[in-house]
Amino acid sequence: MKALKYSILTTLALSICLQSCEKASLSNNETEEEPEYITLSLGISGDGNGTETRSDSDVHLYGINVFYDSKKDGNIDTHYAYGLFDNKQDMTIQLLSGYKYRFSCTMVKNGKSLLYCGQYGSNTFSGYAKPFQTNSSPSTKLSNAFVYGTTYLSGIATGTATLKSSTSSTGYVEHTIPSIERYFGQVTDYTPIVGGTVVIPLKKTVFAARFIIASVPEGTLSGSCSIKPDKTSYYDGTEISAWSGSTNNVIYDSGAKIYSYPDVYDCWKNESTLNSTVTWDFTSSTFNQWNQSGTKAVSFKRNVLTTVTIACTPDNAKGSIVLDEETIGEDNNINMYLNSDGVIVIGIDPQPED
Repeated sequence: MKALKYSILTTLALSICLQSCEKASLSNNETEEEPEYITLSLGISGDGNGTETRSDSDVHLYGINVFYDSKKDGNIDTHYAYGLFDNKQDMTIQLLSGYKYRFSCTMVKNGKSLLYCGQYGSNTFSGYAKPFQTNSSPSTKLSNAFVYGTTYLSGIATGTATLKSSTSSTGYVEHTIPSIERYFGQVTDYTPIVGGTVVIPLKKTVFAARFIIASVPEGTLSGSCSIKPDKTSYYDGTEISAWSGSTNNVIYDSGAKIYSYPDVYDCWKNESTLNSTVTWDFTSSTFNQWNQSGTKAVSFKRNVLTTVTIACTPDNAKGSIVLDEETIGEDNNINMYLNSDGVIVIGIDPQPED
């Protein structure tokens, strides 16, 4: 294994040296120093840097891609190495001096418990599938070491994940918006120095949602939530048909659940909101004229729990929908009132920051 590693590194070094010599020849025969290998350690900071012990931390999975500016033209887009880790202490890499590098990392919290690991796709070995597939293989082995060359983890910027499933015949199910906790971070324009450390700051790329039906004096109130614009369902790949309550049922509460953004990179870079549509329907068991239905746009935000609460008093021909948004150290409440004519009016009452 070590022989293969150094063979790949030697090939990379020869390729880079040839590029350097070619560039020097084109620059009035100016000489450039031959690059040398520098061994560096990688660290994690930001949201993804917990105080867990070794026994706790090894349930999380970290996928890292490394790129470098092979032509020294300001474009750090040539693949250099990738690695899949469950131990941050093993994150060491050999970089060639004189070049700038970019490091992209994603972390799946409790990934070893939630993600499927086994024979996936055409592979004959056991490995982790999405989001840790590579450009040449549908899954990747957990090696706690970098693999040098042009292969890279092709799924770490997207939210799609292959989760374990006890009900599927395959043992796994793929979700576009999985109920897992994801993190993403990037460091760019890094020039290696002896004794240096690359610290990658991670940021949560998730939103959370909770759906509550507070009261239904008679009849049935139901609803669902779906993500726009691709119409991918927000909850386990299907409409939330269980989101309902009536006079004969226990009032519905989905509980607060966390979900990965479908585009992890965009969430990290742009703090983007995730647009969705809440659909509701009330069917009266007394008077048909009290029946109401409609839709309402709702935006989920990064690292914010949005609670959707619906109450209905059809005997008075009125009802209400309330959205509460919560995050650590900050509250932002949005109230939506459902009038008797079915028109929803939005009133925003943000709370002051601490």
